[in-house]
Amino acid sequence: MRDVAGCAASLRRDRNQNHITVRAKDGEDYILRPIEPSDAASLIRGYDAMSDQAKWFRMLHTVPHLTEDIAHRFCSPDRNRDLCIVIIGHGSLQGEILGGARIAGEPDGRSTEFSVSLRPEAQGLGLAHIALKMVLQGAKEMGYERVWGMIAVQNAPMLSLARHLGFTLSPDPDDAAIIHAEIDPQTI
Repeated sequence: MRDVAGCAASLRRDRNQNHITVRAKDGEDYILRPIEPSDAASLIRGYDAMSDQAKWFRMLHTVPHLTEDIAHRFCSPDRNRDLCIVIIGHGSLQGEILGGARIAGEPDGRSTEFSVSLRPEAQGLGLAHIALKMVLQGAKEMGYERVWGMIAVQNAPMLSLARHLGFTLSPDPDDAAIIHAEIDPQTI
């Protein structure tokens, strides 16, 4: 097992380093790796396993099911400006995507948007924390000055995680149901 610090860059660049193993709060080891185009079907199954509320928290609007086209786009990030780390299941979910975290770089090259999602089976294990910390480290290594995202006011676990990692949280001026989260990855 390895510490996540410094792993984001090696996962993005080193073809021989295609995954890391981390220990979750349940004492089990989980594999984290970059998303791959072949993950689309697993991504769809993982999304379908989420509650309607969790889907809304992830998308901030109603998307009842990921189409194959959307899933393929999520599974094919621009490796020069995006990073998506997925958590791989074991046991009855062997090889399935349990969730993960991503950053999607903006055209200005200075800012990137983050997102996190988990299947219900992976919640409460500390895996969202590990995956988000890893992509934040990736944002730092990629030279981003600002990582931002929008979190639903009702999404208490994500708000707690953002606070714990040092994000600045502020109400969205245009939508009372949304909290704007921002962090300078260089401070991580």
